Amino acid sequence: MNWLKTKMGSHGWDLNDDDIKKPNVLFLGPIQYATQELEDFEEYFTYFEGNREELIRKFKNGKYDGYAALLWNPSSSSFGPIDQEVVSALPASLAVISLPQAEYDFVDVNACTAKGILVTNTPGVVSGTAADTAMFLILGCLRNFTMAQTNLRQGKWSNGVPTGRDLGSKTVGIIGLGRVGKAIAKRANAFGMVVSYYNKKRLDIRVEAEYNVQFVAYETLLRESDVIVVCVPFNPSTKHLINKEQFDKMRKGVVFINTSQGAIVNEAALIEALNSGKVSSAGLDVYEFEPKVHEALINHPRCTLLPHMGTYTEESGMDTEKLALRNPKRYLMDGEAISAVNTVAVSKPLEGMMTDGIDISKLNITLQ
Repeated sequence: MNWLKTKMGSHGWDLNDDDIKKPNVLFLGPIQYATQELEDFEEYFTYFEGNREELIRKFKNGKYDGYAALLWNPSSSSFGPIDQEVVSALPASLAVISLPQAEYDFVDVNACTAKGILVTNTPGVVSGTAADTAMFLILGCLRNFTMAQTNLRQGKWSNGVPTGRDLGSKTVGIIGLGRVGKAIAKRANAFGMVVSYYNKKRLDIRVEAEYNVQFVAYETLLRESDVIVVCVPFNPSTKHLINKEQFDKMRKGVVFINTSQGAIVNEAALIEALNSGKVSSAGLDVYEFEPKVHEALINHPRCTLLPHMGTYTEESGMDTEKLALRNPKRYLMDGEAISAVNTVAVSKPLEGMMTDGIDISKLNITLQ
């Protein structure tokens, strides 16, 4: 039975399926790619275009009382984190916050859970795109392509560019063989690289065989890898996971790649390792204090740097937004999201959330 119908019926409403209307959804940041899915329904969504202070003030003033869902797009808005200040101001009616990205470190999930708000994200949608970026960085670092491009643009041709190294037969150590790590392993195998990995829990040997990877101890990975790729999610336990102690254990001349989260790496320790030659080159898409990038990294000739655009493609944007739209719809219709970050009791009273004139069942949002 439709979850909305069940909840509203429990509050004394005598409803049939035709009476179930679409809940109000507040969008912070526009839908840039999945516009076709919203074409017939966009007028029933509310877009907020003010700043953070104005948003919180309107929450507190009851402007959005009765809203069921919030789509928070941090990449296209400047509202900052969903911290305790924001969560405490959210209307009691809010049931779900949908994030069109995999990362959720900017969300106070515990505060949302305590308030009965489900948080959803979009894991796995951009694994292939992220892995492509990691391979680009590996190529750029091993072959000194970034330095060569800079030389060419300065009219120096290849003068002074060191001889690069082949990818074939090099050992790449992946710290965290999740969705992105597995996608990187497939691509690295295609280049003839030997792939080792470390997880807190070893994967099934059938999965290892599928991705042609070998499990090694953490210190072994640090000591024996020619290339090290960080693929772990950011949380309090992974902050500065890679520090001076870890760099000291790596082999001299290692290539270091990070496309995960900047704060997983102690940037000062990385710069020290680059200057000492312990790390021969670094490929980074993320930074500890981004968008600020340390001058030592910018000026280092053997660094290949990107402005956190590892998943910035039209296809990944489309698929991410579609899943971000499906999550609140599924949760409000059935009481179960597709990809939830936390677990909450399904107890939100929904009789105040309805907008007249449109049947939510007609909102057909599907992933390609």
